Amino acid sequence: MKAKAYCNLGIFFLADRAIMPTDARTPSRWHLSIEPVEVFDYRNRTEFIAACERAIARGMPEISMPSDDQMSWDEHGPTMKESVTLKYAKLATWDDLERSSIYVSVECYDRGFLIESWGRAKDGKWSDEESLELRLDPAVGVEGVVDTILEHLKSRKDLPGMTFDFRQPKTAKGA
Repeated sequence: MKAKAYCNLGIFFLADRAIMPTDARTPSRWHLSIEPVEVFDYRNRTEFIAACERAIARGMPEISMPSDDQMSWDEHGPTMKESVTLKYAKLATWDDLERSSIYVSVECYDRGFLIESWGRAKDGKWSDEESLELRLDPAVGVEGVVDTILEHLKSRKDLPGMTFDFRQPKTAKGA
């Protein structure tokens, strides 16, 4: 039997903040981004962990399929015409979002986490090639997932304006 994810985190990292909409599933099994949307400073580890914990607590709600006039379709499937992701990113198009962000997907399973991120193509948009694909044991918890993502982001040089200036005191656990 195939394992089912209990939550999907789709995180869009911009130079100054991260945006994580709630991932909902329709009866047709399409996934759509809905409110609430977590907007947080990903450079603040505590804030990042708290945003992920709130999103995981919400899980993956089932919603009815929106009406045709609320939807648009592209090569990846349905999206909402009024995208909550674009609204919070303050961008007009998905192309703008791709050129302005790094996307990380976290699928949460009872058996662990699957973290994926994609590189950047010559046109500045996300490429089809993954720059990260990791499976983590559930014992690492949300903290381990966040630490893995932060290490990955530190290795990325393809987002103008992205900086890591961690001003948090080190704790015994995080030192």
